[in-house]
Amino acid sequence: RRLPVLWVSGQECTGCTETLTRATHPTLEHLILDLISLDYSETLNAGAGHQAEAALQASMKENKGGYVMVMEGSIPLKDGGIYCKVGGRTILDIAAEVASSAAAVIGIGSCASWGGFPSTGPDPTGAVGIAEALKSKGVGTPVVNIPGCPPNPYNFLSTVLYFVTFGKLPEVDDKAR
Repeated sequence: RRLPVLWVSGQECTGCTETLTRATHPTLEHLILDLISLDYSETLNAGAGHQAEAALQASMKENKGGYVMVMEGSIPLKDGGIYCKVGGRTILDIAAEVASSAAAVIGIGSCASWGGFPSTGPDPTGAVGIAEALKSKGVGTPVVNIPGCPPNPYNFLSTVLYFVTFGKLPEVDDKAR
């Protein structure tokens, strides 16, 4: 069985997904058709709206504790996170819910790693990276950051393939890279 991956998008430009589409070893189609099961991605989903959200919930339930969450984009904390919503829910709540039953979380790009461009002054939304957002909600799932704007797709692919091979995230530095 292929590793289920749930790809959540926050405050971002989709540049991280874009850079992955240009990877050549492995290619994106080889990754998502042969190596992992991309069960949810707001950018790459075949379905939309209620259908996509139902797929997210179904995968979380079916694969509890056995999937990897990928976070693309920063997460606003100000005013309870109201500055980024999907399906009427804040991305802060969605990220915390998805991460709470994930085996691991990968923050892709500088926005997901530490807030990126959305967190620059004056930062009206209180944008932060995934690790800080999860900490604010009391979620302790392990996080690895793949920073860059856009990130190097091979650093991401290597991290995913490491997890597929060894069932855990690679060792990280003090910034969780």
